Amino acid sequence: MKKLLLPLFVIAFTHSITKAQCPPGAFAYQSLYPQCASGCGVLLLGWPEGVIVNIYGGTPLTIITSALISGTLGDGGTGDAFTCVPCNTPLIYASTVLNATGGCVIATIGIVPIKLTDFSASSSVGNSCKLKWTASQEAGGVKYVVQRSEDSRNFKDIKTITAYANGRSSNSYSFEDATITAINTYYRLKVIEVSGSITYSSIATVKKDINTGFVIYPNPVINNFTVSIPEKSLPADVEIYNTQGQSIYRLKAKQSLVNIDQQLKNGIYVLKVTGNNNVTSTQKLIKK
Repeated sequence: MKKLLLPLFVIAFTHSITKAQCPPGAFAYQSLYPQCASGCGVLLLGWPEGVIVNIYGGTPLTIITSALISGTLGDGGTGDAFTCVPCNTPLIYASTVLNATGGCVIATIGIVPIKLTDFSASSSVGNSCKLKWTASQEAGGVKYVVQRSEDSRNFKDIKTITAYANGRSSNSYSFEDATITAINTYYRLKVIEVSGSITYSSIATVKKDINTGFVIYPNPVINNFTVSIPEKSLPADVEIYNTQGQSIYRLKAKQSLVNIDQQLKNGIYVLKVTGNNNVTSTQKLIKK
């Protein structure tokens, strides 16, 4: 993912048309944008409403393209616009309005890659997972979309975080996902640039301990039997399935020791316990 370093300074610009006054928040962000024929585009943010921004490049400087800033000229506010531009070309952006009293010129130099480092995921308390990452050389308006998957292929957006606009060379971010239920949970970051260009981080994996630690005794079963469930999993759903996968018994356990006196035919069954954190564990149950 590429972005232009945007030093904001007014430069001397010899052109016959008077330039519009530049608002303090005027920016020009250039990045890779596959939808453009050249492969690059630029987003103009915070320019005077209704003005035309001429984009100059080459030697001598000539107008490569122009963009109309949204809004009504003369209202005094600011607006935005997006247009395609050549890649790897130093550009100068200058808005022009008749009778303007000041200049609005921004030059862009160099291409600086954004660096996304130390992306990690680690299990936390209960069903929680904490994600951390560091980003450097950011430009304003970047969004980090946290995505989660249970199969490492199909990801869903679960949180969007906007990059800090504090001017620091690097920033650290964190997010806690408190709803993981799968044995393996996969995370990645979708990085959205202001132009709409999207890139992805590497994938981080968290393995969840799904052992509820319940015990069946006696097993094999002769008549009734007891299921011992850790208190941390209570209340829990206890189910018995036959070899056809049919549920033949179910109860809600609110205590650690559950005595089950169920008339079962001789054979093999599966006893499933689902704790209050939606974590499930199963064991074989033999009736003699």
